Formats: sequence, structure tokens, C-alpha cells
Amino acid sequence: MRHPRLAFVSSLLAVLLLAPAAIPRLAAAQEPVEFRVWDQFTGPDSEVVDQLYAMFMEQHPDVDIVREVIDFQQMQQTVNTALASGTGPDAVYYGTGPAYSGVLADAGLITSLEEMAEQYGWTDRVAAAALEQAEIDGELYALPLEIDLIGMYVNKDIMDENGWETPETIDAMIAFCGEAREAGYIPLAFSNNPGWSAFHQFTYTSNNMIGPDAMRALLFDNEGSWDTPEQVQAIQNYFVDLRDAGCFSEDVNALTYDDGNALFFNGEAVLHPTGSWLIPDLTEQMPDANLEYVPFPALEGGQGRFWDSGLGSAWMISSQSVHQELAGEFLDFLISPEAAKIWAEQGDTPIPVQLDTETLDVSPLLRSVLEVLDQAARDEIQLGYNIDVLAPAEFNDVMLNGFQAILAGDKTPEQQAADLQAAWEEAMAE
Repeated sequence: MRHPRLAFVSSLLAVLLLAPAAIPRLAAAQEPVEFRVWDQFTGPDSEVVDQLYAMFMEQHPDVDIVREVIDFQQMQQTVNTALASGTGPDAVYYGTGPAYSGVLADAGLITSLEEMAEQYGWTDRVAAAALEQAEIDGELYALPLEIDLIGMYVNKDIMDENGWETPETIDAMIAFCGEAREAGYIPLAFSNNPGWSAFHQFTYTSNNMIGPDAMRALLFDNEGSWDTPEQVQAIQNYFVDLRDAGCFSEDVNALTYDDGNALFFNGEAVLHPTGSWLIPDLTEQMPDANLEYVPFPALEGGQGRFWDSGLGSAWMISSQSVHQELAGEFLDFLISPEAAKIWAEQGDTPIPVQLDTETLDVSPLLRSVLEVLDQAARDEIQLGYNIDVLAPAEFNDVMLNGFQAILAGDKTPEQQAADLQAAWEEAMAE
């Protein structure tokens, strides 16, 4: 009688010899998990993204990230269909707000991140204003990565040479504009062709007038109004008072954003109210200049001076992905301290998380932005909200055309405020 173990081994050998196809199946079961990612990092920061993905795979040897780089326009055309069909990515870096992540959330195509946020402590590590801008109807569906601060650049070399102080109020700004004009400078490098730059200028004055709490209530909860006396004053102060004080180029509505930047780069303009996205260009174009980045001046009767923040794209997880836990680990890694350091030092990318800024090898301008975001992530300061990325398209159309009309002298602040409120009510009723 054969020993049972010998009989078993003989039978197993016979099966393997007769069915060699079983061997590849055993090997395939040990292959790495394929984790598909779509992102929009098409520029120099693409190498930084490759590095971070490689680091994650090194920490997870059983994972193989399959990356596909897609520009934003193509992403808009394909992401909905790809996610709905199940052929899309496990994780996607896409636009936030009602028109982007909102559409995906309403269709059930992306996963709510509420439980992950609690699991990984994102609410304790990420600036509240950034998380709020990634919510849909009060529920988190995206994890912020890049966020822009919107403030005002100051050429300190020119200011110091002329004995000028950086304006901290609108009245001080008006006085400064007169002095700068007399000295042969353009006070502010504001440009408004095709018109979207005015979105940010209204963001400054509106947030400073009513404060971040009221702005949040207005944008997220539809509590408040765009045609109050305070909002009229916010429009008046920037688009009429500063215009009349000679703060802008005479052809401000014809001046492109690149042309406005050039005025600041070459020293023709002294101040530049725009976003932190310009820092890499400033570092390249003005390497030896002494530059400062500050919040926009306060308005009389307002709530103070606030840094305003704007969130563009953010990370989302496909609801059809079979790798939900892995996707959560992936997103958490991308905002980890080690990743944040790489984003900052090698990608010139500030992300709204707690970070030890003293250890970073970055430009003084970027460090100042990172310090603000670190303070916001620690709830030490409150950020305002960039209006256009959170407003409906109809409202933005009124901003674009209306502010150009005011600058041209063809519309009053009262008319613009009324039109903004009408566009807002129409969009909210849909």
C-alpha cells in the first residue's frame, strides 16, 4: 500500500504535468496590484509627481501605479464617461466645485471622503478653507493639494528708495497712487483683458469688507446678499476709487495678464495684486529683487485684511475602484510631511497642510506663502475665499462684463451689485 503523502505528491505532479496553464495562474496571483491614476501635471512638476509616485510604490512593493497624464480640457471631455464605465482611474486629480467634482458626486461616480478624513485626521492637518472648498453640499468629496493664496506683491526696492510704506488701507492706497504716479510709476500692475483678473480684485475687497465667516455663509449656504451697501462699497473702492486715483494703467481693460506681469517684472509698476501662482515667474524674472507678499489693504468699515484662498483641482477616488483602502493611503501620502516638503522644494507648489517651514530650501516668497498656509492649517489664522471658483457661471459672467463696464465708466457699483445678486438668485433657483 502506498503512503498517503506519496500518493498525494504523485497526484499533484500529474495535475501539473497535464495542466501547465495552472502555473501562470499561480504566478499571476503574486503580481503587484495595478493602481490607475489620472493627473494633470504636464509641466516641469511632472517629474516631481513621478518621484512621489515612485516613493509610494517603494513603500508599497505590492503596488504598481499606472499613471496617465491628461490636460484639463481632455479630462473634462473624458473623465465622466471613463468613471461611469469603470474603465477610468482609481484616483483622479480633477477640478473642484459644482461644475466638476459636483457633477461627479451627483452621478455617484466618486467616493465620499468623510470617513477617510476622520481616519487619517485630515481635518486636523489641512486648512479648513481648503477642505470646505472641496465639499459638495457639506460633504467632502476631494482632497485638496494645490491651493492659491491671493494677495499683493510689493517691490520693496522701489518702495524703500522712495521712502514709501506699503499701504494697509484703501485710503493709504489712494494716497500712495498719487505719489507713485508723480514719481513716474504705475502704482498697480492690474490688467483686465479678457476680464477674469477682476474676479480676484473683487475677492479682495468683498472678503475684507464682510469677513471670511460672512463670505463662507454667502457662498456655501446662500445666506446674505451681493447687493448690500457693504458690497456696493467693496465694488466702489476698487473699481471706481482706485481707478480715479490713477492706480491702474489707462488702458487697463485692454491690458492682458501677461502684459500686467511684465509691468511688474521690469519695474514700471510697484505693486501687483494677484495670486501665489506667479511666484515661480517672479523668482525667474526678478531673482535679485526684494519682494514682499501681503494681504490686500483693509476697507473703511470692513472686517480687516485677509489672505484669500482659491482651490482648483483636487484628488478624488472613483466609486467603482476596488482599491478604496489603497486609494485612501495614496491620497494621505500625497499630503504627508515628506511629500509636502518635496512639493514645495522641487515643485514650487504650496499645499495647505501643517509643515515645518524653517527646514525648507525654498525662495523667501514661497516660504512666506507656506507659512501662511501652515498657520491656516493650525487654525491660527482665517483665510478668505476666492469667489469665482465657488460661484456659478452666470455670476462669473456678470463679474467679467460688469467690472469691465465700471472701469470704462459705463456702469455704477449699485447696478453691478444688483446684477450680481440677480445672477446669483437665478443660479440658486435652478
